Amino acid sequence: MMTHEIIEIIPNSIADELEIAPGDILLQINGKKIQDVLDYHFFVKEEYITIEIQKPNGEIWELEIEKDAEEDLGMAFKQPLMSETRRCANNCIFCFISQQPKGLRESLYIKDDDIRLSFLHGNYVTLTNLSNQEITRIANYHLSPLRISVHAADLTIRKKMLNNPSENLHTALTTFGNAGIKMHFQIVLCKGINDLGHLGETITYLKALKGAESLAIVPAGLTRHRNNLYPLQPFTPDDAKNIITQIQNHPKGFVFAADEWYIMAGQPLPTYDHYGDFPQLDNGVGMVRLFEHEFLEDLGGFAPNPPHAFLKKSVAKNFDIGIITGAAAAGFMRGLGSEFERCYPHVRINVYAIKNNFFGENITVSGLLTGEDIIAQLKGCVVDDVLFLPENAFRDGTQTMLDGTTLSQLSTALSIPIKIGSTHGNEFLNQLSSYTKN
Repeated sequence: MMTHEIIEIIPNSIADELEIAPGDILLQINGKKIQDVLDYHFFVKEEYITIEIQKPNGEIWELEIEKDAEEDLGMAFKQPLMSETRRCANNCIFCFISQQPKGLRESLYIKDDDIRLSFLHGNYVTLTNLSNQEITRIANYHLSPLRISVHAADLTIRKKMLNNPSENLHTALTTFGNAGIKMHFQIVLCKGINDLGHLGETITYLKALKGAESLAIVPAGLTRHRNNLYPLQPFTPDDAKNIITQIQNHPKGFVFAADEWYIMAGQPLPTYDHYGDFPQLDNGVGMVRLFEHEFLEDLGGFAPNPPHAFLKKSVAKNFDIGIITGAAAAGFMRGLGSEFERCYPHVRINVYAIKNNFFGENITVSGLLTGEDIIAQLKGCVVDDVLFLPENAFRDGTQTMLDGTTLSQLSTALSIPIKIGSTHGNEFLNQLSSYTKN
């Protein structure tokens, strides 16, 4: 019998009240075996359920539960997905993991492609490792929303891009849509492969699907570590302008260009309202405008010389704050820095755009910065009172960067206090403004 060990109980939850404890094992719900977390989420949605728990001494508890619909039991399991994570079966010509140098931590080379992570955490999946039976199961459970990597509606092109012969894309998307599942899509654009006329065809196809919610168009990230890989070429500023034009020819509110396209093209980003409820934020779509909006709204609005709640009439001394970022966001951060300086004349904001030598100059986002590059380019060159480095440059929940450099090591190497800056504009403003108070 398939069993699932419990490792945590949320205080005051249903499981806590029933005296279920870490170390107990979930055997069944409503007399049915639990294959994985999808079964669990589906079965516990009911208002009346019976669960079977095995205690460490072997004793079996059968518990009848009456609860609100959708209310969770409050249990966490040793295996978060309640089965092994499904690994990627593709060998994509643009795969970023394949473009990393050797010697990084092992977890950076793991490729997952698990539909359950799409439902639970918003990961993008290709669907190529799903059987027709599994597609039907997901549809029957009405798992929504899902995030799906499409890349091309033309299956011949998609097979070339993924190096996978799977042809289940259209069947899966139609089945999910008919089941009422909402879907968000992404296209990783590769020059000369799925751009040009193919892009328009794919957008039109996806927009017509039931359940289609949004689509992000992002450029393939190309590092300098592409030895023996498919010979992809980087997009040029003129290419970026053409891509933006193609996207603008389609109805607004569904398809969005990643911020990188506008920065690459040297064109202004769309307005804040263009992004609606920001359905593709995790794909870098609208991230700049949202950060700017949050920052300036709390700074006092968009009017010249806005009032500010934190503004002090007297200050002890001038203060220099440095902001480390990738090349893509440098101009934008300088603009916000100037707005901040207007409210705080005693503060000077210095923005340091780090060239990414570790991955290559085509990689310009702050989330892929390394301590090695920061130290090499800034050591002995900065005299700020404090430096800020965005939190997306660190592994989630840690103070460690991609190359293993820690926040403490970075601060010691540069001989300056370094703080982790929030990726939320209002929170980052609060961090900056804390240095303006006497």
